[in-house]
Amino acid sequence: MQIDFIDELKNKNNLLAFSYGSDSTALFYILEQNKIHFDLALVNYKLRKSADLEEQSAQILAQKYNKKIHIKHFKGIFSEQRAKDFRYDFFDNLMKDYDNLIIAHNLNDKFEWFLMQLSKGAGLCNLIDFTSNKTKNRYKIIKPLINVTKEEIITFLKDNNIFYFNDESNFDKKYKRNEIRLDFSNEFIKRYSSGVRKSFEFLEEDNKELLGSTIEFKKALVCTTFNGVLKAVKKFSYLLSLKQIIEIKQELNKNKQIQINTGKEKNICICLWDNHFYVFLKEDIKLTKKQKDKARLLKLPPLLRAIYFS
Repeated sequence: MQIDFIDELKNKNNLLAFSYGSDSTALFYILEQNKIHFDLALVNYKLRKSADLEEQSAQILAQKYNKKIHIKHFKGIFSEQRAKDFRYDFFDNLMKDYDNLIIAHNLNDKFEWFLMQLSKGAGLCNLIDFTSNKTKNRYKIIKPLINVTKEEIITFLKDNNIFYFNDESNFDKKYKRNEIRLDFSNEFIKRYSSGVRKSFEFLEEDNKELLGSTIEFKKALVCTTFNGVLKAVKKFSYLLSLKQIIEIKQELNKNKQIQINTGKEKNICICLWDNHFYVFLKEDIKLTKKQKDKARLLKLPPLLRAIYFS
């Protein structure tokens, strides 16, 4: 199996997102084999009959291998988006003590994401945004299995007689992700995994050119292209729909600014000024008369003024 980024994990404090499913269990033992130090983080969604048994088994495994395990129980009405937000909020709170968050996503997951975005209508930035390695809130998210197929993972587990739990919800087609996985992506990857890997390499290289440059300037991400804006918004843990992308383009052409209601503590603002795009979390500060006069002189979009003068 082609395992990526192992050298980046050495001599670092790492946290593995663990579920005791096939992917995270295989990655657990691969990291052990490579003498990588890591602890575990597990979310119990309480959706399956075996959920509590999986949690108890993970605790036993962590104790056996002398690892810390952080556990959190999901509360509220379940949806895929709520579960994702809950999971990453949990990880974010833990990552103050770690350098890298390790996720067990594989090539099947990446291609599945591609097809899901394609089915909705998406540009290149969103089609291939399932990246293998990125920085978020001063820590890295690393996916060592991103070029490994699900079939290779299952073979590794069988060959090494490693126990894992099967998640029966993965076979429920009421979730669109499962429908795409079971009807399209898994069979395609079985046949054409080599070509899919190579295509993603080419697409990611092309996308780097389309994104242009993005720099962090104080509290804003400054982009030279609109594709860079889409990437910047993702850094604030928000994924734009096709409808929102169209609305943002129209609003920036018309009013040079737009505010996205994320449903979180702060909204995301996007402003076009001086041929650059500024992406930032909204801040409210009271400007002095001198600052207001300067803002008008510079033709600063109103939403950008608080960040500019802060």
